[in-house]
Amino acid sequence: MRFAFSKNGAIALALCAASLLFFPQQALAQLSTASVTGAVRDPSGASVPDAQVALRNLDTAVERRAATNAAGNYVFVSVPPGRYSLEIGKAGFRSTQIPELTLEVNQTATADATLAVGAVQQTVEVAASAEMIQSATAELGAVISEKQVVDLPLNGRNFTQLLSLTPGAAPINGPQQSNGFGNTAIGTAYSFPAFNGQQNRSNFFMTDGLNNQAAFASTYVVPPIIDDVQEFKVNSHNDQAEFGGSLGGIVNVVTKSGTNEYHGDLWEYLRNTDLNARGTFDPAVTPFHQNQYGVTFGGPVSIPKLYDGHNKTFFFFGYESFRYSQSNFGFIRVPTPLELSGNFTGPNEPKQIFNPFTTRPDPSNPNVFIRDPFPGNIIPQSLLDPRMVSYAQALLPKPVFTGVSDRNAINTDPTIQAQDEYTGRVDQNIGTKNFIWFRWSNIILDQVLATNLPGLDENTHNPGLNWGLS
Repeated sequence: MRFAFSKNGAIALALCAASLLFFPQQALAQLSTASVTGAVRDPSGASVPDAQVALRNLDTAVERRAATNAAGNYVFVSVPPGRYSLEIGKAGFRSTQIPELTLEVNQTATADATLAVGAVQQTVEVAASAEMIQSATAELGAVISEKQVVDLPLNGRNFTQLLSLTPGAAPINGPQQSNGFGNTAIGTAYSFPAFNGQQNRSNFFMTDGLNNQAAFASTYVVPPIIDDVQEFKVNSHNDQAEFGGSLGGIVNVVTKSGTNEYHGDLWEYLRNTDLNARGTFDPAVTPFHQNQYGVTFGGPVSIPKLYDGHNKTFFFFGYESFRYSQSNFGFIRVPTPLELSGNFTGPNEPKQIFNPFTTRPDPSNPNVFIRDPFPGNIIPQSLLDPRMVSYAQALLPKPVFTGVSDRNAINTDPTIQAQDEYTGRVDQNIGTKNFIWFRWSNIILDQVLATNLPGLDENTHNPGLNWGLS
């Protein structure tokens, strides 16, 4: 059973407890996990019941066990994606072992086995194929692995650039591609493609099988940190009800959990203007600063002399910060001292300006309104508000020569973005059949977007929260 919690609507933890107590028979939705199923036969093709099957995680040493039924079939459900080994045995037969197989998110892998007659101590090692066969479902989708996520170059460290590697993806230019749309970083590369002919706003984003969809923007609420991504899958055709409600691609990101060894990453990406050239009409090199830095760390929960979480309890933490600042150097037009005094007689002024307080119907045509012109294109001092003149003088830059026609000033207000993201996850294994995980992800995004007028900036504060347990 899986629950998602958001800032705008939290599901009470009591509901979770009640659901676990009163509805234990409800089937688990396999949104962020995998399954392994198979049939065990003897050399004649007959079913082998009561064969013992062990599935062992190679990174955490957590082991799950199952037994084949009367038809010789076994199944493991809700298995976290990762590297596993599989061993099948029964008294009177040689054991069969697959030393390593990789399970991917939302995959239903099939691993059949044939047990030969022999001593239990004898083991037959089977070389598993690079990709497990998925014959138990008609679902279509593509998985982007951790190696691809980490190794492929990504300007801005946004995983959505990898969506174009999946079948049916068509990169398009829509409203979501604009800088800063949703919780995206200005000045970085990202992509929200269309899948299989649907609109790109028909996609749906999930993290660990939880709803991570920004309803208005049709993007994610909290973008996953690259070094926190175990893998992600894009489903383009689904035969499972839990993926309903979307015509486009279902993007499901699985976050990392800790392992039996401590691992961490530390990074910083820096871009500035030290080697940049000055624009043709710019008085200087446009200031530009972009810093993206962070850290991840995970492993077993271990408290000396109190608790040893190896093979049982794991944690993973990630933090990433993004700082961006770039001056616009936009060429604008500001009023001259003569214009501020009401004098519009210069050569670059309009031919005639009119008094809006004299608007009246044209006697020859009542449907047409006319106004009286200002004599000599000069506004009388009685119609000028000195407070607004003072405001314009204080706010707007002084006119200068720019070399650009009809532009007499430069707007140097910077566009600024500060973004901080945190994520934490804890996994607890209970025996060989039960496990619990809890994840909390948060982002705080602040933007100052320059406008066409200096000093009149657009300020945005956009927090995001996504957390849940299973």
